[in-house]
Amino acid sequence: MIRHSKILLVFLLIIALIIIGYFYRQMTLTRKIRTSYEAIVKKVAELQKENELLENQIDKMENEKELERLARELYVLKKADEKAMVIPQEIMEKLQKSEIETTDAGSSKNLKWMLEEIKEFFRDLF
Repeated sequence: MIRHSKILLVFLLIIALIIIGYFYRQMTLTRKIRTSYEAIVKKVAELQKENELLENQIDKMENEKELERLARELYVLKKADEKAMVIPQEIMEKLQKSEIETTDAGSSKNLKWMLEEIKEFFRDLF
């Protein structure tokens, strides 16, 4: 009888170890799944924020006034019924320098000078 009880005790011990191993394995898998889930939730939140920003940019770009502003600023475009005047960089620099040096008394002198410079630039057209 003692022999049967020892065999039963060993058998129960083996079953207990198998059950403990099974539950340990389940716990580790649950932890891995939980950490993966939390990482995915965090990534989804980041992507939703990025998506919202991109949608706002799309809305801005679809806005006709914003498109027109960007076209004018970035690509120096104009509407079909508009006229454009291109002023060379050297004349613009002269104009800017004269504006800095301008005083109330000399402003009419500088205005005449600017008009003369523009007329000279466009003399072939007039």
